[in-house]
Amino acid sequence: MFAVQGIYADGSITISEPVPVSNKYDVIVTFLKPANQAEGNIDKREKIAALGRITGILSDSDITLEEARMERLSRQ
Repeated sequence: MFAVQGIYADGSITISEPVPVSNKYDVIVTFLKPANQAEGNIDKREKIAALGRITGILSDSDITLEEARMERLSRQ
């Protein structure tokens, strides 16, 4: 499971980033907040999208997100 950012407008959903799948997928759409409230929060949206991509990558791995974070911190 992974998350991607998008916008709902006029009955349609537009995905705002590449989706790394080519087959049919079951999806769950969650309405977070009105888009006009999200515009001033671009950095947070980018972080959430990045976390979704990382989580998707790690779902195919034997390392947890916390282990990856600790490994990154140990290299600093």
